[in-house]
Amino acid sequence: MGIQFKNVSFTYRGIKTSYGALNQINLQIAQENEFVAIVGHTGSGKSTLVQHMNALLLPTQGEVEVLGQTLPPKKNEKINHLRQKVGLVFQFPEYQLFEETILKDIMFGPKNFNHTDEEATEKAKKAAETVGIGPELYEQSPFRVSGGQMRRVAVAGILAMEPKILVLDEPTRGLDPRGRKDLLNIFRNLHETEGKSIVLITHDMDIVSEYAKRVIVLKDGAVVFDGTKEALFDHPRFDEFHLELPTPLKILKHLEKEVQLPYQPQYDFNSLLNYLKEVQHE
Repeated sequence: MGIQFKNVSFTYRGIKTSYGALNQINLQIAQENEFVAIVGHTGSGKSTLVQHMNALLLPTQGEVEVLGQTLPPKKNEKINHLRQKVGLVFQFPEYQLFEETILKDIMFGPKNFNHTDEEATEKAKKAAETVGIGPELYEQSPFRVSGGQMRRVAVAGILAMEPKILVLDEPTRGLDPRGRKDLLNIFRNLHETEGKSIVLITHDMDIVSEYAKRVIVLKDGAVVFDGTKEALFDHPRFDEFHLELPTPLKILKHLEKEVQLPYQPQYDFNSLLNYLKEVQHE
């Protein structure tokens, strides 16, 4: 059992005003083998939605079931362990780094969940290897490495807790193209080799087209689409979602219009290049 939203609404309440961020959300994410992209314009409720997945926020109405535990919890029922089982990586997670060495920073999560120093060290080293942080960096300050390496350290800190589901809120924001691709390939490898479910918030439709298997579109706090990326990009009301097409589809639509090239959807750059080569040889 993974994560299930049942008629979930959430309202941010201030002293004088309140704001409804989620409205009657119903969706389910499997514990394994999902790679889900959550998209929508700014203010659509994406970050609010994923913060319900590990109990950082609790529903104003409705229920969220996370790995068998129902939220909001019963009185005196502990929920902190859900933040180990559902690992949430925030935008610019390197802002959360604070330890004096990289290894200590990665160890913090396991130690916080009562693992011994020896166990925490083992888990930290495994997570560091997963994200490409070598032993030569263990004793360096996390603040004296590159921005891309800082992001990897922060992600390793989440992976060291061995979450069953990994939730990522714009994890590539601010990275250069190489750093962005390297990080996304790490997530894809975790998904393909371990069957780990990945939930990814992104505004970059090229990322959606290349990595996601399923896409959830939010608009004004409600789910307006939930399906495959192919179905999304071919949706007859796609324009109403206020999203851009990925670059390969933009190029193909332009070629269809300008040179009457037969339009055959290609969702990533490698497929696009192969298709153009095939057309050229015909």
